[in-house]
Order: sequence, then structure tokens, then C-alpha cells
Amino acid sequence: MSATTRLAALLPGVGVLRGYERSWLRPDLVAGLTVGAMLIPQSMAYAELAGMPPEYGFYAVVAPLVIYAVVGTSRHLGVGPEPGTAILAATGVGALAAGDGSRYVTLMAALALLVGALGVLGAAARLGFIASVLSKPVLVGYITGVGLTLLSSQISAFTGAPIAADRFFPRVAELAREVGAVDPVTLGLGGATLALIMVVRWRSPAVPGSLIGVAAATLLVWALPGAEPVVAVVGDIPEGLPTPALPHVTLDDFVALLPVAAGILLVGFTDNVLTARSIAARHGYRIDPNQELLALGLTNLGAGVSQGFPVSSSASRTAVPAALGSRTQLVSLVAAALVVATLVVLSPVLGQIPRTALAAVIIAAALSIIDVPGYRSLWRVSRQEALLAAVAALGVIVFDVLVGVLVAVTLSVLVALGRIARPHDAVLGDLPGLDGWVEVDAYPEATAEPGLLVYRFDAPLFFLNADRFRARVEEVLESNPGREEWLVLDFEGIGSLDATALDALADFVERLQHLGLHRVSVARAHVDVVRRLRAAELLEPEGALHSYPTINAAVRAYRER
Repeated sequence: MSATTRLAALLPGVGVLRGYERSWLRPDLVAGLTVGAMLIPQSMAYAELAGMPPEYGFYAVVAPLVIYAVVGTSRHLGVGPEPGTAILAATGVGALAAGDGSRYVTLMAALALLVGALGVLGAAARLGFIASVLSKPVLVGYITGVGLTLLSSQISAFTGAPIAADRFFPRVAELAREVGAVDPVTLGLGGATLALIMVVRWRSPAVPGSLIGVAAATLLVWALPGAEPVVAVVGDIPEGLPTPALPHVTLDDFVALLPVAAGILLVGFTDNVLTARSIAARHGYRIDPNQELLALGLTNLGAGVSQGFPVSSSASRTAVPAALGSRTQLVSLVAAALVVATLVVLSPVLGQIPRTALAAVIIAAALSIIDVPGYRSLWRVSRQEALLAAVAALGVIVFDVLVGVLVAVTLSVLVALGRIARPHDAVLGDLPGLDGWVEVDAYPEATAEPGLLVYRFDAPLFFLNADRFRARVEEVLESNPGREEWLVLDFEGIGSLDATALDALADFVERLQHLGLHRVSVARAHVDVVRRLRAAELLEPEGALHSYPTINAAVRAYRER
């Protein structure tokens, strides 16, 4: 591979921009300005959600936008601060900082660097497949749990009531007790801001409703008479961007942050790939998961060096440029330029934003990610999976987001293992007019060959399901009418065998022969399965198993016996 080809593979965004066409400029500029306008209030709101001063949201977004435009494979993905990642980071860092604000900020930057390092190492190890670790039910439940946690986290800022609890149910209970402490002005302004954001989102999804709502609330507070604002405001925002620097933390701090970083990487990467793929499929290009893992790592390294906090991506900031017809990653560069200009020029104005308006931004984001349609879809398809999603959501809101991630991953693995341990199986029959054997349960008119039983097991055969395989074959032999002389095992669905399965198969074949079967055969076995059967001396002439390339070949041998 030439140096140019390797560089193009490492920097796919550069390749797209090198082939830039003039006709793409207008939609890219419009989309970039729109995404930048969305980022201004969102960055501040999500920084506060992460427990950081609002300006750190800007610090966390500029470098990632520029880096992703060069390294990412999606032409639309809206990288930057995201509520789920922010609250997950806050959960992990809060316990370590122990109330020390300066240490909290330092640990957040260190966490972003650690997420970045894990992402780069994962990409080097070709671990892009981890995007498939979380199943749809678990993702629906996790995202819903995060949305409910976000809602509860904003009770105090949105209502003005003093809420000290740090979990969903205790927060709701405390609000019920402290309802008399709700400030009507704070609640009214927050409610009006939220209503405006939701109306704009409903009527014109491509318009930055969060910016409009926050701007309207700020103007209203500024216009009211009085020396002091009638509600709590953000306060002073430093001008300009911070000097790039590495946080001063110890090795013990990195070790303590490692589980949090791994959880953020898993959730952020899964969400990034799913979001990017959904948009790419509609616009005719492909996403490279390993390159996306590298991009997530590098964007977080950029956020950490810029004294920011961990970032991933936003579905809304991804959908908007696609809806506006953008074609390239120039959108991210334009958005970054607008954010920098805002921070440099409008810092005094940003400091006058009401905190309840930023809470409204977060609540709007939370409402958008609570996946009620996802639950309805799961309920129609599988009530078991809908229940799994509900359990994942409870894991997030009852404990915390990090525990919720662990619960989600564990549930995904258990569900996968459960399906492999008890896979689909079937007795097959011959259906006249079709070139092949079909399941007799699906096609009752299919006929069986007298004295011959054809059975299929649809999973790799290994230690977890070897006993299940043996039990199911015995059940089928016992329930099948007539006396079988031959058993043909359709191995097309058995892609691999482990040592435990080989030993179990050897014992089982011997037992079947003692039960009176004249021959046990395998049909349509993969090359690797045949090789393992031969290595274990299970195939003739060393063993008792016979192998046929097709079911029909085994049936012909039976008829000619």
C-alpha cells in the first residue's frame, strides 16, 4: 500500500474535501451555521450537566469538530457534547473529586484523554465490532433511562427548588416534599423556553430551536427592570479559548477512571456508529466502524487537551445537516468557526443566559431520546425484549448511568448466550415441487422418508448447548412416529464445534447406535466442521459418523442401502 493510499485511509475526510464541488458550498455553509447555532446553547447546557462551568462546553467542542472533519467517515455526524456522555462522566468523576472544583475540572480532562487513548488502542486492535455489543432492546432501555435521569437532574435548575438527591426516584420524592419552594418565575420562564423549543422543533426541525428559546429567555430577563436578574443566570464567561495543556493527575487517578472511560467509550461508540450508519445508508456512502473508533478516540484526545470533557455525538445535530442537503464534513469546520467567534465576541452576553433556559435545553434533549416508539415496536415483536428494555432503563435510573451501562452490557451478553444455548431447531421433510428440504412445522404437507429422520440445529455447537442438542435429538426421535433406521443431522447452521461438543457428539453417536440406529450422518457441514470431525476421528473410516455434501445425497444413500 502506497503512502498516499495509507494517508487517504487514515484521513478519509481529507479525501472527501479534496474532491469538493462548488455546488456543495451553499448547503454545507447553511448546515454548518445551523449546527453551530445549535451547539451554542447545547454546549453550555451539557457542560453544566457534566458538572462543569458553561464555558467548558465550548472547550470540549471546537477541537473535536475539526478533528472529526478530517478523520471521520461520516459526512454528517454531529460530534461534540452529548447528554448521556456528560452525565456518565459526571457520575464517575464526582466521586473522585470529592467536592474539589479544581480537581473536578482536571479529572474531566483526564477522563477525556483516557477515553481517547482507549479509542485509539481499540482501533489499532481492530475492535470496531464492539459497536454490536449492545442489542436494540438494551439500547432502547439504556437511552430511555438516560433520558429520565436527565429530566430529574434538571428539577432544581428548572423550578428553583433546592433538590439535593442524586437519583431519579429520590429527586422526584424530594420535589414532592419541597413543592412549596418552587419559584414561580423560574418555573414560568423555564416552561416558556421549553415550550418554544418544542414548538420550533415540531414545526421546523432544521431551525435551531434551542438557540431561539435561550435567546428569547435571555432578552426577556435583560428587558425586565431591576438591578439584578429576576432568576439565576450563568455568570461571567471567560473570553477566548484555553491554552492546550495536559491535566496534572496521577497514575492512580487514571486507574480509578478506567471503568468510567470504558463505559463512555462503549456507549458513545455504539451510538456514533448506529447514528452514522442510519444517515449514511440514506445518502449512499458507507461507514467504517474501525475508523469511527479511531475518530472517537482522537476527538476525545482533542477535547482532553483543550481542557474539556468526554464527547460523542448528537442524533439531532446529525439529522439537521442531512435534512438541509449538506454533502461534506465542511459542516463541522463551519460550526467550529461559529462557536469560536461566539465565545470570543459574545462572552458577556452568554453570561446573562438564565440557568432555567439551559435546563429547558437539556429537558428538550431528554424528551427527544426517551424512546416510546422503540418500546412499542419491541412490544409488537417480542414482549420478552420489551421487558429486557425496561430492565435496562431501571438499571440506569435506580442505580446510576455507569451501573446502567454494565447492566446493559451484561443483559446483551446473557440474551445472546441464551439464544445460542437454546437455538431454533427443526425436523425437515421433503416437499414435492421444491428443490430442497423444509421444516415440517412450517410446511405440514412435507413428507418424511419412512425410517429416516432429518434434523437441523441452528447454532454453533459448543459447551453451552451440547446437552441441549443431545436432549432435543432424543426428544425428536422419541416423538417421531415409526422406527428410525438412519438419522441425518443437517449441519448447515452449525458453523463451528468446540472440544466439549466433539466429546459430547462422540458419546451421543455411540448411544444412538445402541438404541438401534443403523447410521448417523451429517450433511452440508462446513469445511472447518468437517476438519474438526476428522481430527476427532468421528468420521468414517475411523469413526461412526458418515458425511454427505447435501441432504439429498444422504437420502439417496439411504434409499440405495
